[in-house]
Amino acid sequence: MQIGSCYENDLFSEHKIIVAPNVQGTLESIEDANPFTVADVVATYRDPKGDLKEIKMSHLWPVRQPRPVMEKLPGNNPLLTGQRVLDALFPTV
Repeated sequence: MQIGSCYENDLFSEHKIIVAPNVQGTLESIEDANPFTVADVVATYRDPKGDLKEIKMSHLWPVRQPRPVMEKLPGNNPLLTGQRVLDALFPTV
């Protein structure tokens, strides 16, 4: 979700201020338009537990997140494609 934008430089004319995808809660305040650095707080929000958190101009997002799984199922049956060459050379469970 984008909460604002600011002028970056001539190469990147607009810097979008967005919130990380894992952020949930209620937006409490947004700071006035001032000269910000990337380490400054631009907004605050209250998470579902009731804690007050800060949103800065830059933050780190994980590149990869594992898929949520309950358990790994055992490979009991082979996956057959119907192509004899593929099934013989690349058996897949």
